[in-house]
Amino acid sequence: KTQDNFLCARKFLCKHPVSFAIMRLEQWLAISVPLLQTLAHPVLPAEQYPGNEVRWVLKEAAGIIEAAEEKPVRTQVVQPADEPARPAVPHRFSANIKFISFDTGYPAIGNGFFAQDADEKTMRVETLRPFPGTEQLLTNITSLMRGNESWDITGGNHPICRQLPMFGQQRYADLFAWAANPLVSEYQGKHAVAGRVCSLWNLRSKTPSKITLCADGNDPVELNMSIPTNASGTGAKSYNMTYHFGPLTDGSKVSETVFEKPHICETFIPPCENGRGLEPVAMDAYVFHPGISAEDYNIEDQNVADLAGDALFICMDCLQNQKSFIDHNYTLISRYTLEVSPAFGQYALCNGYPDTKPPGPSCIGGDPRLVGKEAPFFAGDGEKRCDAGSPIGFWYGLPKGGRCPPGQRPSKDAWASGCTWAVQKRLKTIHQACLLKDHDYLKFCKADVLAKKGFPRSIKALEAAFASEDPSIGGCADVGGPGEHGESVVVV
Repeated sequence: KTQDNFLCARKFLCKHPVSFAIMRLEQWLAISVPLLQTLAHPVLPAEQYPGNEVRWVLKEAAGIIEAAEEKPVRTQVVQPADEPARPAVPHRFSANIKFISFDTGYPAIGNGFFAQDADEKTMRVETLRPFPGTEQLLTNITSLMRGNESWDITGGNHPICRQLPMFGQQRYADLFAWAANPLVSEYQGKHAVAGRVCSLWNLRSKTPSKITLCADGNDPVELNMSIPTNASGTGAKSYNMTYHFGPLTDGSKVSETVFEKPHICETFIPPCENGRGLEPVAMDAYVFHPGISAEDYNIEDQNVADLAGDALFICMDCLQNQKSFIDHNYTLISRYTLEVSPAFGQYALCNGYPDTKPPGPSCIGGDPRLVGKEAPFFAGDGEKRCDAGSPIGFWYGLPKGGRCPPGQRPSKDAWASGCTWAVQKRLKTIHQACLLKDHDYLKFCKADVLAKKGFPRSIKALEAAFASEDPSIGGCADVGGPGEHGESVVVV
């Protein structure tokens, strides 16, 4: 099964496929020029998990719309005689969508689904796109908003549900009603989207953000949201999200199940069946971490990765000049040997260390005892949690509640009770400067992103850094680890 099957299982998604809008020249230049600049300089916009611009952009757009409606830029309007009637978008409808997103620093184009019920204050947005750097896996994220609560559903045919406050608490907001309000909407003339002529309306706002709606009568054809990435809203860089809507399904024909919270959101997913009753397995784990104190070598409640997964993580962090929220003063890269129960559970997103700001670690969205596992950024069916391989490697979560006491190892029954992981040894720690500067790691990252066939160059460079200490063949020196007797030190 593929994640395409997940979307196509919905009759209302596949019954009327949307023909993708051919972008005008100026739209293409607006996307491709920043892309070329990104490839020339290793700085991308602030980190968002691929697909989570659905959360971030919608959250910011909702706030901008509400502010504009509460304090309109103008208080009275004289409507020109030749201006069309303002659109009154249906309160309840659904539609297939095509979307263009610039959330990862280059244009992502994918399919999706949109549904809302403004009266019940509910909205569902599904997006499906290739993972950045590879077309072998798809990232499928559904954001479900009901009143002041929201859930993120990933994993396609084997869905996993989380609430992720780290991306900002999402709540329902009507993204269309403003266009019918003459105090906050402004007519911009006729526009064409995939051959459909529509009336373009601009939200009049005091912020540098830009939100427009192009409507054919009362039917939305294109919704565009461009939100500056920095907190002050004065920066030039912004997240650009465009939805192209297909034919609308009338609200009376939209199933109520579209807006219901799935039962999987009530609990964590069970451990992988193919790992139950098995002995623990040895695993090499890599982690990019701070080096401020011995506490920074403690991998309890931290995310680690296999070789391929950490090669990708380091690429993503460093392509953003280590300015993203996923970076916590990272300066060291360590490699450990672990023993883990192969009955993997739901992956938790962990951030922070005791001596970082904000202090951590803090884990959300995952099992508090089982070792969590996912293909990076929720990619693949079921996040590939129970699969043996992934073209972009795996990320793991090591919950404190599953750590084995000294001298113990996970049992065959760890899937049901007891400890689930143990550290055997820290094998080597290198300084990031050796990999990033001495061996020009970003060169490999950018080449891999462009090739879209995984991250083989980046993986090979990281492997070479740990394989030897000879710089002539890509090796890096072992800078050592914490002492044996520190109270907060968990490995020697």
